[in-house]
Amino acid sequence: MKMTSSMRHLRLLLSAATLAACACQSVAGDRLQFEGVPLESGETLLAHAAVNPAGQMQLDLGQQGVVTISPWPKALPGQLQAQYATLRQTLHPAGPLQSLLLRTAEEQEPWLTLVANGGLNWGLLPGIRLRVAAGGGVRIAGLKTNLSLVPGETVKFRDGAMHCWQFGLLAVRLPQGRVGISQEGEARADWYLRGDVAC
Repeated sequence: MKMTSSMRHLRLLLSAATLAACACQSVAGDRLQFEGVPLESGETLLAHAAVNPAGQMQLDLGQQGVVTISPWPKALPGQLQAQYATLRQTLHPAGPLQSLLLRTAEEQEPWLTLVANGGLNWGLLPGIRLRVAAGGGVRIAGLKTNLSLVPGETVKFRDGAMHCWQFGLLAVRLPQGRVGISQEGEARADWYLRGDVAC
């Protein structure tokens, strides 16, 4: 049977779609994911939470259900006691931006911020922002000396009040442009910022 030009075109489109789907799956397997985030953000008191054997942190929000975060970063505590948790989700063309803030009852400000699929123009702390860096990493701007990181690296720094913070860059996704395909072009990153450390 002779293949017509429309059949060849359809076959090429199906091949491209299959390749794109495979690429998305491989990227999605490596990225930080939040499942079960409630539509409305609010602060919930967690009595206890722990990482399960599959490397997932499950947060029981009571009537709002259970939120699963996976894979939970190994550098973060695997057991949580009496924490106030705030979960947020914002729709975005490059996928939902999701975040978790944790604070203890004694503190007014969170000791941990964990972000999945965040943009790289994010305000970490007053006067301190994330920016895109050359080579697929990020830089922390607004300090006396700008700090640059690549995925998998962590760095400690002091803010203007001399409080110590640790920033961990988990992953960065730089969209690859394709001819004829419209897509969101902003780099996205998974990261955490914790303030329960010493410099």
